Amino acid sequence: MAAEVDGPLKRLLVPILLPEKCYDQLFVQWDLLHVPCLKILLSKGLGLGIVAGSLLVKLPQVFKILGAKSAEGLSLQSVMLELVALTGTMVYSITNNFPFR
Repeated sequence: MAAEVDGPLKRLLVPILLPEKCYDQLFVQWDLLHVPCLKILLSKGLGLGIVAGSLLVKLPQVFKILGAKSAEGLSLQSVMLELVALTGTMVYSITNNFPFR
């Protein structure tokens, strides 16, 4: 039983989505309706989904630029505006000590 508790699922979920106490609550004690742990799981899952989605949305543009070996037609103003917006968000998050884990 101890091998199952410390298995690959725990090594994947605990550092990314769940604190260890919530992993134990959900997967060892099988309390699948533990609201505080479900809130943490939902919050972290949505956060990771948003980050992954925001990375994936740029991939077609990157592949097109790499394939054409040119960024012709790409608006410098829009790229700079996006860079300023992302930098502002990053500085705000770092200033407020928001964790990214």
